[in-house]
Amino acid sequence: MRSSKAIYFLMTGAIIAAVALFVVFYETEMVDDKEVVVPLVKKVLDAKPIEIRPTREETAETIKLEVVRVRPDGSLVIAGKGLPNSKIEIISNSEVIAITTSDKIGDFVAVPEEQLKGGEYFLSFRQTTKDNKVVIAKKSVAINVTGNHDDIPIVAIVDSQGKLDAKVIQAPGLEKKEETNKNDEKTNTKLTKNPEIKILALAHDSKVGQLVLSGIAHNGAQVNAGFTGKETSSTKIINGEWTLSIPGKLIAGKQKVFAVLLGKNGKVLRENSIIISGKNIENADGKTLIIVQKGDALWNIAFQRLGLGNRYVDIVELNKDKIKNPDLIYPKQLFIIPN
Repeated sequence: MRSSKAIYFLMTGAIIAAVALFVVFYETEMVDDKEVVVPLVKKVLDAKPIEIRPTREETAETIKLEVVRVRPDGSLVIAGKGLPNSKIEIISNSEVIAITTSDKIGDFVAVPEEQLKGGEYFLSFRQTTKDNKVVIAKKSVAINVTGNHDDIPIVAIVDSQGKLDAKVIQAPGLEKKEETNKNDEKTNTKLTKNPEIKILALAHDSKVGQLVLSGIAHNGAQVNAGFTGKETSSTKIINGEWTLSIPGKLIAGKQKVFAVLLGKNGKVLRENSIIISGKNIENADGKTLIIVQKGDALWNIAFQRLGLGNRYVDIVELNKDKIKNPDLIYPKQLFIIPN
């Protein structure tokens, strides 16, 4: 009789233990989706701390920062790739300093309206998808601005805690080192790059009646360019860049302008082309037209062409009919650049 009772209690205990184990494992699987509430206690007990794992959204690499530049005057531009078709907010000290949107493949550019004043900043990124899912990016940006216009701000990409994997991408002296590396790359262009040619800009000189093209080219002997079906012009490549003039009157209708890269034996290695119209040239009124390349941002174009990134607003003003959203521009678009 006693053995029967013992077996009964053992069986009952085993069932309760199995149920408890099931509940524990079930709750472990659901910990990411449940809110953990820890009651307050008056007495501190000798217990091990509870580790709360971050959600998938926090641990995933949801943003890739490709360009982070801060000028001595505090002008800031950030470009990269995030979640597609999302609102991206840049937050500093709990304050949203810039809002932009990513395109269908996730590319975005953000330029805060106000310049950063002297001090330290820790920027985080909040993305809101079309279905209102909020995602906090793991990567953040640490910035130190002295406020002195002669000092280059220090910029580093860090993890969300600001402790691990810090990568300095801008600092005094770092740009000189990068420039040296770029010069080394130009010296070894033939060893490091495949044949390549691009048309980057064009302008019409009405006084002499010719179209001036310019661009870049690598691993070739010369560049030929012209309109389809017409005589071409030739030029040499100097330090990876080229410029040539195509004689002729102002074009009518649409025309294909092409540039080909030739090898030493005259063989065509690469070709690049753009469709332009007489209206494009007319609207430019003698100003330079640039061709947007993959990865371009208006801030970068303004910085490279006009010497100041904030002058992207001047480009927007001249191209109101083409730029609906300054954060979204596309390859092959033609933009007029101020003189």
